Amino acid sequence: MTISLRIDRILGDRPFAEVGDPVLAVDGEGRGLLAVAGVHELGSTAPVGVYGIDDLTCRALLRARYPVRAMAFHPRLPLLVVGTGDYDGGYFFEGELLLLDLETGSATSLIEHELGRQVLGLEWLSERELRVLMAPPDAWQDKGAWNEGHTAVVHRPDWRVVPPRSITGYDLAGPRVAAPRTDRREDARQTVSGLSTNWDPRRNVRAVEALSDGRIVATLDGVRLESWLPSGRRQWAVRDDDGGGRDIVIAADERSAWVGLERPPREERAQAVVRLALQDGARLDHHAPAAPVSLVRCADGLPALAPAGRSGERSRLCIRRGSRIYFRETVSTQDGQQPGPREAWLAAADLGSIPVAERPREPGGAEVDHLCPYSWKPGETHFAGPRRGDRRW
Repeated sequence: MTISLRIDRILGDRPFAEVGDPVLAVDGEGRGLLAVAGVHELGSTAPVGVYGIDDLTCRALLRARYPVRAMAFHPRLPLLVVGTGDYDGGYFFEGELLLLDLETGSATSLIEHELGRQVLGLEWLSERELRVLMAPPDAWQDKGAWNEGHTAVVHRPDWRVVPPRSITGYDLAGPRVAAPRTDRREDARQTVSGLSTNWDPRRNVRAVEALSDGRIVATLDGVRLESWLPSGRRQWAVRDDDGGGRDIVIAADERSAWVGLERPPREERAQAVVRLALQDGARLDHHAPAAPVSLVRCADGLPALAPAGRSGERSRLCIRRGSRIYFRETVSTQDGQQPGPREAWLAAADLGSIPVAERPREPGGAEVDHLCPYSWKPGETHFAGPRRGDRRW
């Protein structure tokens, strides 16, 4: 079955919208092109957009697995090499060398090794030779690993036809050199700001809801909630320095909305939940949960708070219009008829455990049913997301 799709309007359209907050910008050296890399979000990807300087339209786009560290346009061919990478937190400097074809939009990962290398610098010496600066493969007993690296010159007769994962460790072998990690965010911001006064970094729209009067409300990084008129003009926005909004539940009269806020990374405190007026974004109510939660809309149309576990976003579970409150719970009972030690299960609590007048509140002390294992494979991890309905339970 074919489902037709009609674009009604595009909200928030502006130059460099695809890359969000830029961290690196590289000029196309006379071609009228600019490559811009955006921030790598935790658990997500790093965007790279190639733009025409004359009209600022996006000509090509890729999403890298690791933060982008370096980029370079080929001196003649319609190619862009992108170096990415990061420290894994315990041992290895991982990363990729990506080759983006500006005509087809296809991207190829070139390093053979499974973990790759963290690429810190790129320079074309000729049409066939590319100089690559890399971090050491790992930090084992290497005190200089964070400010030194290795440089190698990779030669290929025709870079248009380089096969995936064909650059070997032998190709990347080279002398040890100084390799300072340079933050180029300010330079990138100045570059894109100099090309457009309409640019501003908007990223990670997390939730969108439509109102009956044609307005659209949304949560995103740096914004608790914003409202867009049917004309496509933004009506208002409530800024947030900690991280922005996450979940939305619209009140039945559409005069207010409950918004679950994003918890800043690596913070122990739980995120707040606020109720905002949909007329102007004014705050009407505020709730500070004792533990991380997800804001959900239940079958009766009212909001509720579902426990989200210590890991917050990773334990988040949003089931819309559920007849119960569903959440992910880790249990550690030893009974052979019950879940094993430290096993994650999909759990549920009855809506009646929280009086309507007190919602949204946490279902603390409510009787909880463990419905099924969160994964059928021991040790397997899943990232929870939205799901419509709950009839199978």
